[in-house]
Amino acid sequence: MLKGPLRSLHLSMLVWVVLPLLVLSALVVQLSLHLAVAPAQEERLKQDLELVARAVRLPIGESLANGEEAEIQNALNSVFSIGRVYGATVFDIDGNRIASVGTADSNLRNSQVAQIVVETGDTQERSRTINGRDLFSQFLPLYGAGRQINGLIQITRLESDFDQANRMVNLYSWGAWIIAAGLMVLIIIFGHYRGIGRHVQRLVYTMNRIEEGDRSIRVPATGPREMADISLALNRMLDGLDRAEREVREHQQSQRELNKRMQAQEKMAAIGRVASGIAHELGAPLSVISGRARRLSNHLGDEPRGHEQLQKIEHQVSRLNRIVRQLLDYCRPDGHAQVRLNPESVARAAGHDLSSEWPEHLNGIRWEIAPDLPSLVGNESRLVLALVNLMRNAMQAAHSQVRVIIAAAADTVRFVVEDDGDERASAPSETLLEPFYTSKPAGQGSGLGLAIVNNVALEHDGTLTLCQGEQGGFRAELSLPLPHLSQETQTHE
Repeated sequence: MLKGPLRSLHLSMLVWVVLPLLVLSALVVQLSLHLAVAPAQEERLKQDLELVARAVRLPIGESLANGEEAEIQNALNSVFSIGRVYGATVFDIDGNRIASVGTADSNLRNSQVAQIVVETGDTQERSRTINGRDLFSQFLPLYGAGRQINGLIQITRLESDFDQANRMVNLYSWGAWIIAAGLMVLIIIFGHYRGIGRHVQRLVYTMNRIEEGDRSIRVPATGPREMADISLALNRMLDGLDRAEREVREHQQSQRELNKRMQAQEKMAAIGRVASGIAHELGAPLSVISGRARRLSNHLGDEPRGHEQLQKIEHQVSRLNRIVRQLLDYCRPDGHAQVRLNPESVARAAGHDLSSEWPEHLNGIRWEIAPDLPSLVGNESRLVLALVNLMRNAMQAAHSQVRVIIAAAADTVRFVVEDDGDERASAPSETLLEPFYTSKPAGQGSGLGLAIVNNVALEHDGTLTLCQGEQGGFRAELSLPLPHLSQETQTHE
């Protein structure tokens, strides 16, 4: 596995792909030079010598047949002046030197090469050392009249010429290889970046953004099919993570709500046990006190002060009885089945239950009821109880009027109860809904009214909202969901 700087994709590709290709191409170049180019170059140089010899052997052969040694020497001088040869020599058929220029053998009387050329007429070549220099020589026969061999010509060239030619070929070949290798590296790097590298960089950039906390980023599904598949897979993974996180948050929220409901139920159960004990312990004494107060009132005759004190006793007994009933209402919801109800009828029933308590200074209830209200599904007695508590609170705080609004919005029915009093919600809504919390003076409230209404709202999957009203007083809004078409309900008769 590559480590350190070689962990780069570009460098890994260069090491595992480009470098082996370069080594392989270098071996091919070396083998080509050794097996093909160098022999071909040597053959070309030999052919140059042979061409030079063939160009002059005819006039030299005729001059040799005529005994014109001066012409032979002139021909050899012209060959030497070409610059491709190192020496040229003419021999007779016995191997005696007739004329020469440059470096050459003094005679070929005992030379097998000369003997083969004279006997066969074939061109011969040999590498030999003359005067301390390594030379390459070609021997060609000379013909006189009648195509008779009357001598031979030796053309020589330095062996270093062949080595130098091979070096130049090697130099040009390796220079071309270096240029081609550089171009190949650049093309591969650029092609890799355009085809793969930039898409990988985009993936890396996206992953870094995700690591930094940006879970909304997505990778464009572009580039080669494999890279597009990776991008789509990454996007699907991110979508899956988002869904999983949402499910976890929803589960946690549901768990918190469930815990909250369980705590509320435990609190209600505890209060219910306390309320049951209070009702049991206070019921009989309160009945006795109420009965004794009525009998005393019958025996007092015309004593106003005594009747006044007994009325106060009966008032406090009634108040204690109401508190006990409110405790039972808060802790033990009615178990009757839910039925289809008319919202206006429920509100009118609550107003009727309060009619005996209505003070004279109030103008009554100002009803604002929307036409064609949809039916809702609920427990009638619990809903009436909730609206009675809201209207009683408004009645106790109002200066002149209580307003009740009933309207439908979207998939809910809203019951709004508002007064024009001076009372303000100085505490948060959560505190106002706590049982036994009241903003009224001591002895004027039990702190259970809004808690009962909130429980009824939760029983019906609704909400209770508290805020300042349009008339300056207190505003309470009870929102209840409408039933679905498929929901089975009982018909309220």
